[in-house]
Amino acid sequence: MMREEIKNYQRRQKFFAAIFISFFILNLFIINKTLATKPDYVATRTEQSYPGIIRLEAGKGFTFWVKFKNVGLKNWSSVSVALKTENGAKSFFAHSTWMNNYTPYVVKYGVPVNTIGTFQFAIQAPLVNGTYWEKFQLHYNDQKIPGGDIEIGMQVYGGQLSSITTQPSNINVINNQTPTNNNNHYWQIIPNDYTIREEIKIIEPKIRVGLMFENSQKPHVNLPYKIKTRNNEAYQVRLLDTKDLLLTQTQGELTEIDFDFASKRYFINVAGKRIASTDSPIGFFPIDPNKQIIFKIDSWYRGPFWGIQCNDNEYRGTIEVKYNPNTDRLWLINELPIEDYMKGVAEVQDSYPEQALKAQKIAARTYAYTRILIPKYTNISDADLPLIDLRATQADQVYRGYLWELRTPNIKKAAEETSGMVALHNNTPILAYYFARTDGKTRSGHESGMTREPMPYLISVNDPPGQGKTLLGHGVGMPQQSMKVAADQGASFTQILRYYYRGIDIKKIW
Repeated sequence: MMREEIKNYQRRQKFFAAIFISFFILNLFIINKTLATKPDYVATRTEQSYPGIIRLEAGKGFTFWVKFKNVGLKNWSSVSVALKTENGAKSFFAHSTWMNNYTPYVVKYGVPVNTIGTFQFAIQAPLVNGTYWEKFQLHYNDQKIPGGDIEIGMQVYGGQLSSITTQPSNINVINNQTPTNNNNHYWQIIPNDYTIREEIKIIEPKIRVGLMFENSQKPHVNLPYKIKTRNNEAYQVRLLDTKDLLLTQTQGELTEIDFDFASKRYFINVAGKRIASTDSPIGFFPIDPNKQIIFKIDSWYRGPFWGIQCNDNEYRGTIEVKYNPNTDRLWLINELPIEDYMKGVAEVQDSYPEQALKAQKIAARTYAYTRILIPKYTNISDADLPLIDLRATQADQVYRGYLWELRTPNIKKAAEETSGMVALHNNTPILAYYFARTDGKTRSGHESGMTREPMPYLISVNDPPGQGKTLLGHGVGMPQQSMKVAADQGASFTQILRYYYRGIDIKKIW
């Protein structure tokens, strides 16, 4: 019996040994196969000293460095691995310290596998003013190393004047015309291969816009508020606190809402007769909640805008009249879906290029959505909720409502085609500040006092279109005039947004 157990034990040992050897051989095969398919020379760019356009006086030198990680199978030996111009031609930035006029750096001490090497070299600004772009590539002898590329942009000033801006050979000239000013293509440091992910997570939010207010201290220019509908659409007037019905206007007739600041009471008048008074705020709603109607503020003259004779006093959504005792203001409030609001935002002209309009709409939508999530107007009212999310003026974003959307078909189209798209940083909506014009650079949000803490997406960036001009606005975020310049030159809306708001993502979230 003992002898039989020993034999069984020996058989089991041989069986497990055979399995172990089989797995060992299989792993060797897999490893060898993997190694055989991996290139000997591969690089990954990890960091660089100056990610933006370098602004340098003509003829001056500048020390630049870039770090590449060796992720191939072989060490980078000295002399055999070098950084050269991509096409082997003479560089615009050639410096006297280079090995030759197309090789700024040669590996001196070797870079082992899985190690990062620093390539530091001098570059020199050309003598002629303009914007220059140069692409460099790591080479092993004369072979390009995949992943070992970098593009350097430079804005040269203080030198000779030229009508031609130098650009890299791999960039197409827009409309088959050579650009003729020195502000071209600064935005091309941002790749144009960005894909907007569709992550529908939430229901489209509604936004509350403060159209105007009256208080007890000033003459009541617009009281009583006179409200009716466009095209005589039927509507209802209800108490906001209880939702009780006050009246139904079947032909869209005019309803007057007055307010006594001493007693804090609302008065409802129809055809010159008082029909009710209440201490509850009042709302105007469509009879059918699924049907959209346009309300008109007949007592409000919201006059000329950008030289156009108009009266922008018509609005989608619902209208509320609500007093805030904390601020002594009687607000006229428009609540509507955020996408309807976007059609009425009037921050740029309808003649702007399509890509600029889309960039503007995404910035405006992001700003509005952020104000819903992080209230700006914290003088609270009932239920500890802010009375409004935004004002309809430059205090937030200029909002002109339904008539503006009728006059600006291109802006309306841009809003519709970017519906639900929001700019985020670390999956949080950004503070998408924007303004009119720079003086050559934007400002840091923190240093300018616009944000309490430094925001990585609101850093100071060079803005060539603003050079020599006067700053218009707070200087933080996206300058609208430069946004237009970039779009005219061929920039996509993702390039524009990601140039001025660094490190952001753009996602469709509803």
